[in-house]
Amino acid sequence: MPILINEDLCVKGCTLCDQFCPGDIIYRLDPQKVPVIKYEDECWYCGSCEEYCPTDAVKIVFPREMLYSETPAESLFGKSDKVRPKVVDALQQAEQNEKGPL
Repeated sequence: MPILINEDLCVKGCTLCDQFCPGDIIYRLDPQKVPVIKYEDECWYCGSCEEYCPTDAVKIVFPREMLYSETPAESLFGKSDKVRPKVVDALQQAEQNEKGPL
């Protein structure tokens, strides 16, 4: 679940997370009840709900795939994995120099 709401911290009557969610994922039809997360698979992970929550009751949970992407950056620009920009090679060489000989 991408959005977690701490019921103990959530303020009754507040509707900021509902108002600021651009994807209409969070619904708070009854201001006296905790918001409902609908269509969680459509969450944009933008963080608006978390940012505007005055009590930090809302937390965004990023999937592991988003945090530790193993997709080579070159592939995102339409280049094959074998084509490496000189900048990447230079950065790797600099890292090796910092580590010193093995």
